[in-house]
Amino acid sequence: MQNGISVFIGAVTDEKTRTSDVVRAIRAIREVKTIYELTGSLDLLILAQSDSIKEINNLIEAVRACEGVRETTTYLVLEATENK
Repeated sequence: MQNGISVFIGAVTDEKTRTSDVVRAIRAIREVKTIYELTGSLDLLILAQSDSIKEINNLIEAVRACEGVRETTTYLVLEATENK
C-alpha cells in the first residue's frame, strides 16, 4: 500500500440498483483505489487512501451518498505487511 491513511469500506447495496451502477458512482471518488465485488454479507469492498482523517471522513460520506449504497462499515488500516 502507498503512504497516507488507508481504509477498506465494506458496502451493502440495494438489490434494486445494478451493482455496475453503484461501482460507477464510487469510481468517481478520487481517493478510491480499488473496488472488489464480493459474495457474502458485503457486496463491495472498497480500498481508499487519503492524507488525513478529515479527508477519510469526507470520502466515507461520499461513498454513503452514492445511489444504491444501503449500508457501510469502515475498516481503518493500522499496519500492512506485504508477502514477498
